[in-house]
Amino acid sequence: MRQTTLSLALGAVFISSAHAETLPEYIGETIVVTPTRASQKLAAPLQHTSVITRTDIESSTASDLSTLLRQESGVEIAPTGGLGAQTAIRIRGSESDHVLVLIDGVRVNSVTTGATAIDQILLDEIERIEIVRGNVSSVYGSEAIGGVVQIFTRRGQGDMKVSGSAALGADNYRKLALAIGGELGDTRVRFGVARTRTDGFSSVRSEFVPTPFTFAPADIDDDGYRNTTLNLALSHRIQAGHEMGLTAFQSRGDIEFDGASQNHSDQTLRALGLYSENRLLPDWQSRIQYSQGSDDLASDLDGVATGRFKTRNRQLGWNNQLGVGQGVVRLGVEGLWQQLDTDAAYSDDARRVTSLTAGYMIANGAHELQLNVRHDDYSDFGGATTGLLGYGYRLSPILRVSATVSNAFRAPTFNELYGPFGSNPALDPERARSAEVGLTYNGAYGLARATAFVTRTRDLINFVPPTWTATNVDRAENRGIELSWSGRLAGLDARSALTFQHPEDKATGLGLLRRADRFGSLSLGRQAGAFDWRAELLASGPHPDVHATTYSRVDVPGYAVLNLNLGWKPVRDWKLSGKLVNLLDKDYALVHGYNTQGRGAFIELAYAPK
Repeated sequence: MRQTTLSLALGAVFISSAHAETLPEYIGETIVVTPTRASQKLAAPLQHTSVITRTDIESSTASDLSTLLRQESGVEIAPTGGLGAQTAIRIRGSESDHVLVLIDGVRVNSVTTGATAIDQILLDEIERIEIVRGNVSSVYGSEAIGGVVQIFTRRGQGDMKVSGSAALGADNYRKLALAIGGELGDTRVRFGVARTRTDGFSSVRSEFVPTPFTFAPADIDDDGYRNTTLNLALSHRIQAGHEMGLTAFQSRGDIEFDGASQNHSDQTLRALGLYSENRLLPDWQSRIQYSQGSDDLASDLDGVATGRFKTRNRQLGWNNQLGVGQGVVRLGVEGLWQQLDTDAAYSDDARRVTSLTAGYMIANGAHELQLNVRHDDYSDFGGATTGLLGYGYRLSPILRVSATVSNAFRAPTFNELYGPFGSNPALDPERARSAEVGLTYNGAYGLARATAFVTRTRDLINFVPPTWTATNVDRAENRGIELSWSGRLAGLDARSALTFQHPEDKATGLGLLRRADRFGSLSLGRQAGAFDWRAELLASGPHPDVHATTYSRVDVPGYAVLNLNLGWKPVRDWKLSGKLVNLLDKDYALVHGYNTQGRGAFIELAYAPK
């Protein structure tokens, strides 16, 4: 605990010192689109927003999305093992199905659980990630209570060229990646493929094996993982202001895990999008997109099938951005068709959603105003209207204070409405209200944000004994402070994040499971000639959990973990990287009873011509 407290204190010191959804071009200051679906500079959104760039990805020690996101303020990750193991993401203490994850604007969440399998998204074909904390249902609809994570896949840039990488590491980790891409006149193209394999380690801790009905004697073995990622991006500029394109991303995982009822699964995430981006008038930008996202999961026990669940999310949307005087108006209409294909006995397997959205932003002198409103009409439970009102005031050119109030909802899942066990078609959506006050500094010392927030959620759905029927019964609240800073410190590139929060079950007064009251990270790096290095410190206080075998309430201790990335460019276009994960071999848990990565070394050789 002394180590954890020290690392969090260090994070606090460093902080205190200091066109629609098309992937934006980076000229000068970083541009983001996720907070409002309109292009803005990173410091401009009133919501707490951060970006992980391709450079950040390559200088980190992470191999997958969930591990990478652990460095972000407000974000907590709960994996049940190593690479590919089932993982939950929570932002600002929300539920795992209260975070909307998009791949190039496409939903890939499961309609049965409501959550997204972030554990199946590796990093080779990701260009950047935008994280918006807090309630943005008024822009994206259901699931966006805790926030939104939007992944932008890699696109072709510059001359046509071939790139690739190969990696080896602990637990017999092996990876090969190859890509070709670039620009041919007004056409941009990229195709990339990556194959990753690892023997892994045992997900469950040995002291809990075997346990009747939970873990079998064979669960003491290593749990391997294999993944194949494919990415295709194609776009053509018809003329100035008019572009058409296609994005196609697929990640297929072969996952071994520990359990007495099932111990293996194949899972495939797909995100396909077709879009037309058009500047119809000098002040009118239009985007039409048809997309389909899917999550295909098949599980078994020693080769005997135990279940198959395939989600399909089909979307059609038309979003418009119009310049009106000093402000920007956003108008949109969307259709979403969700379908489930399964061998289980569900009473219904499809629903449709029609949505209308509107937004207005204006910056006038020292004053900034943001207004969003959205109405979603569901074929199974009716409608939900959400909104956000935000105001910012610039105390100086580099310092702004802001405040927002908003509401949000989460639609009941197919498990809760139609599933074979305890379903209830009369459920109402879960609803939330949020308020936050923020201070943003954007100047010579970098970009820093301090945000105080409170979110109250009601009508949470739980399966209530003795009938174990899904019912709107629970209430929760989380209040806290997020701090983040990125800039330069003593000649070093630095990023730090720190979160203090109090997520609470209002019925019992107990802390919510798998949420810590304090956690943070610190990253320092430097490039000197052909060499570069980056050190990452991840730390958290204790958190409550459920015992892996007795299902009683327990506390999981806090931790501090140190990672190191070393890079060397011996010649132009080639780079040799060494990653040291959990350098001090800290024995810790993120989910009770499940192992995390011990000390491990990884080496990668990459060829990336400029």
